[in-house]
Amino acid sequence: MPSVSTSTASKTNLIKDWRIKWVRLQVWHYLSLTILLLLSFGPLILLFIDAGKTTKQFESHPWSLTTPYHWSNYWRMLVGMRRYILNSSIVSIVAIPLALSLASYSSYIFARFKFQGKEFLFNLIIFLMMIPFVLYLVPQYLLVLNLGLMNTLWALIFPYAAGGAVFGVFLIRPFMASLSEELFEAARLDGASDWQVFYSIALPLCRPILATLMILLLLGQWNDLIWPSVTITDKDLYTVTLGVFSLGQQVYGGGSGRPPWGMMFAAFIISSLPLLLTFILARKAFLKGLSSGALKF
Repeated sequence: MPSVSTSTASKTNLIKDWRIKWVRLQVWHYLSLTILLLLSFGPLILLFIDAGKTTKQFESHPWSLTTPYHWSNYWRMLVGMRRYILNSSIVSIVAIPLALSLASYSSYIFARFKFQGKEFLFNLIIFLMMIPFVLYLVPQYLLVLNLGLMNTLWALIFPYAAGGAVFGVFLIRPFMASLSEELFEAARLDGASDWQVFYSIALPLCRPILATLMILLLLGQWNDLIWPSVTITDKDLYTVTLGVFSLGQQVYGGGSGRPPWGMMFAAFIISSLPLLLTFILARKAFLKGLSSGALKF
């Protein structure tokens, strides 16, 4: 009997030790996630707090919430930036569908057809992605200049569409190649052409990866500063990034008076709202594209 009670007590102690270790592990997990959330959302919360301040409030209390909160900063900057937001929206609305169309059909050809030199052409596309942007910045600028596209939104649309199509082929082809061949064979037996097979079968099945690509392209185009600053000098054609950058130059440029920090922070928030809205509307398809192997090659 003493041996039985001793073994039972040892098992009980092991279970208690295991529970203590499990609780400690869970506490460490939650603590790590909390720290990560604070590091991620802390700057955003501080940005929102400072966006509603006057210059005097910001200089006296830069880290804390002050009253009254000036919501008028958002309205004033929205009125001032509406043209920039419209320009960026036009560029994205035209360039992204063009890039998606080129990338999806090219990926369909690379994934579902066999022809001589296919792998060489695909590797050549991958090679284009490895070239740093600064190396072809001048040739691309000269091309746009010779085409007479300087100071037009087409100077942004065509390069964005071309670059997005290259990245799209790299992203969509593995997804397209993973689709079942039986679906395509059944459609061809029913008399469907290659275009009908692509449009009616392949394209609907690729909606998650297309949504993923759309958000990635939108994020890159919306936040691009270098290429718009090279090709656009007309203030009426400024994109959001150029508009915010010009505001920052006014703030840091010396000038008369004190910098309008609150309105500048409000401009940062306003410029990010279209991206947040797009992600909210397409988040399910975006996450489905990630989880179904969109980024697994």
